[in-house]
Amino acid sequence: MRNWNAARVFTYKEIKAATNKFKEVLGRGSFGCVYLGKLSDGKMVAVKVRFDKSQLGADSFINEVRLLSGISHQNLVGLEGFCHEAKQQILVYEYLPGGSLANHLYGPKSKKVSMSWVRRLKIAVDAAKGLDYLHNGNEPRVIHRDVKCSNILLDKEMNAKVCDFGLSKQVMQAEATHVTTIVKGTAGYIDPEYYSTQQLTEKSDVYSFGVVLLELICGREPLSHSGTPDSFNLVLWAKPYLQAGAYEIVDESLQGTFDVESMRKAALVAIKSVERDASQRPTIAEVLAELKEAFSIQLSYLASRDM
Repeated sequence: MRNWNAARVFTYKEIKAATNKFKEVLGRGSFGCVYLGKLSDGKMVAVKVRFDKSQLGADSFINEVRLLSGISHQNLVGLEGFCHEAKQQILVYEYLPGGSLANHLYGPKSKKVSMSWVRRLKIAVDAAKGLDYLHNGNEPRVIHRDVKCSNILLDKEMNAKVCDFGLSKQVMQAEATHVTTIVKGTAGYIDPEYYSTQQLTEKSDVYSFGVVLLELICGREPLSHSGTPDSFNLVLWAKPYLQAGAYEIVDESLQGTFDVESMRKAALVAIKSVERDASQRPTIAEVLAELKEAFSIQLSYLASRDM
């Protein structure tokens, strides 16, 4: 594979040395395994070793290398390099010690310390900035296609970055409105319009991000097997409550800590983002503007409480 742009090519020997023979596992998934690594210059990295050696797996690997080699933004996880030796599919990313947003909302960390509303809003603003860059700040435009809480990572200062571009699509023609493609993504986050038409647009990312916003508000996963059947799907369950301003469904750990106007703004943009009709959804730039306002209102509210 040729060396695209700035992506560094690692030998398998270098990868083995960096990970101390794949000693420390950071995470596992259907895609493969992520290990903690340390480069020869002392820089900490996350090393993703992919299982899928099929042509489809190779295509998504090449797609991610090509895409990430050409883009750089403070709210997108940076690619340090890759290894493609002897059919290996290894991606080397910057290491973000804060883990994933999903881990903070639902993992062991969530039991110890609940995330404040202002922190949740800051993470939402950061992730929206990353997506806005993909949709509007980059040429060709990029549709992420797998926006979800586990693909939003946090650094030690809790700044958020969007990761995992294996399914992402570039929109090559400037005037193109959509890309027709086989439906891929994660259950609970997939845009219903994309699911039925196979036409992928930037609004498909907006839908998925709207689900993330509902998770931040309600502290609940998109599909939940616990509870009543009518609460199985987060979008269908939360929408009528939030439309009616019934904020008792807000994550109980947040009750009494948020400014109502800040919550109203965030809830409204989340509801609009998960409209079934994509034309009724806002753009990611519009979502970002609303979230910035909600964040600013919450900051003012906290400052006035501390006075």
